[in-house]
Amino acid sequence: MDPVVFFVVLSSIYGVMYFFDRFFKSCMHYPYDAFLRNTGLNVNFMSLHWHSSASAFNRMLIRWGSTSGSSFTRNFLVKSFNMGVVLSFLLLPVGIILLIITIFSGSESGTTSSAASASATTASTPAVQLEILLPGVNLPLQEIGYYIATLVLCTLLHELGHALAAVLEDVPVTGFGFKLYFCLPLAYTELSHDHLNGLRWFRKLRILCAGIWNNFLFAGLCYLLISTLSITMSPFYIINEFVIVTELTSKSPLRGERGLKLDNVLTHLNDCPVTSEDSWLECLQQAQQIRLGYCISSDFIRLNDESIDISHHGADGRLQCCEERNPNVSCFEYVEDITVDAPAEIPQHVCLNVRRTLEDSNGYCRTGACPQGYCLRPMLHNTTSILVFKRQNLEGQTLSPVIYVGQPRDVLRTVRVSGFVPHYSQLSSAWPDAWSLLLKYNVVFSIGLALINAIPCFGFDGAHITSTVIHSFLVGRVEEHAKRDLISLIITSVGSLLFGLALVKVAWLSLLRPLL
Repeated sequence: MDPVVFFVVLSSIYGVMYFFDRFFKSCMHYPYDAFLRNTGLNVNFMSLHWHSSASAFNRMLIRWGSTSGSSFTRNFLVKSFNMGVVLSFLLLPVGIILLIITIFSGSESGTTSSAASASATTASTPAVQLEILLPGVNLPLQEIGYYIATLVLCTLLHELGHALAAVLEDVPVTGFGFKLYFCLPLAYTELSHDHLNGLRWFRKLRILCAGIWNNFLFAGLCYLLISTLSITMSPFYIINEFVIVTELTSKSPLRGERGLKLDNVLTHLNDCPVTSEDSWLECLQQAQQIRLGYCISSDFIRLNDESIDISHHGADGRLQCCEERNPNVSCFEYVEDITVDAPAEIPQHVCLNVRRTLEDSNGYCRTGACPQGYCLRPMLHNTTSILVFKRQNLEGQTLSPVIYVGQPRDVLRTVRVSGFVPHYSQLSSAWPDAWSLLLKYNVVFSIGLALINAIPCFGFDGAHITSTVIHSFLVGRVEEHAKRDLISLIITSVGSLLFGLALVKVAWLSLLRPLL
């Protein structure tokens, strides 16, 4: 779906809901108002809001948090949230350094973090920068379901951490809610401020840092599940041996009677074995960078050479030894074998049918050495390559190879593959792919949410953590409460300024500049 169409449809849905909300409030005021009160729903312009007094929710949390009084479960949760406090203070300098490097770094490539939804990830390059992930802009619109589901899950777990820690400290949960701003979901937990502020500083920090700790644990769990996919999926799928074609776009040059088909299992791309999605990308990159030759027998060359006068060049300046109007032939150049002193028995340039030549070849060559025949290299455009896809069906039967002459990047854009080849035809490779993608989203977004909330910034947990620490450790040195509030305000303002500057720069690099 086109991004514009998606946002128009979503805006229309919100518009219809807002219209009927205004209509029912004016014509059916009392029944509709009672319905809203009972359900906790509230419809606003381009947003939805659900709020619960959390009576049932509170009872459930009390059962979790106070099972068997001082039982093993309760002690385990308390020690777990103690580790969350330590983790939050460790993440604070990491988040600040990340923001500073993002603001002052001039590089556009490097380690990537996501800040639109407080998501962050790392790569192997030394530079660091933020990237706002927005569906339809720099995130595939077809993945918006994963985007929204991940945000819902991460924010709910974050708020569940606050609520559970509050119950452990006998702080009532007065409310729980969920807001949807256009396509951005947010959750929140309401606590009794009097009970919260009456706690000692470390017990209060357990509650404030519990959301960060929950996100960190969830990211670790998702990463563990990703790491064990090859084990958990092995009874149903062949993993890290081949790849299977899962999608061919409508404009793919590999569609057609002689092209690739859905559920084709690819084993090789030219002489490069394809065992996973990563190796698939590496093979395509190799095909673009390295021009392979083919070992062709002299008898085949003599019988099939269609060379014309080579005293002229093509329109693009290349040496041309074939009739330009025939798309099935190509000019091949003999690559001399430096280990052989005898003169070659074939001309330097020959014109051969591409498909018949590749089907009759005895293998690939790079330096001119061939076990049988002569090494011939096709003379193509700089960005054009010959790609030979060796394939089989799901039953393991070998199919005829697909030969494609074109640009590898067109294959990358229009062919989707999966490293999960099903053992049984009833299974779909889309299921483990979807599960893997959802887990990756949750790792990135959970770590980012933990990092952002550790920074002293308005609207995040870091602001409350900073205030608690200032009021607890400076009470002997700064006696006036207003002055401690001022110190906390200054620190939070600096963190908010850094976060705002980073977002402005990221918005420019990721969104605005590419549109100009």
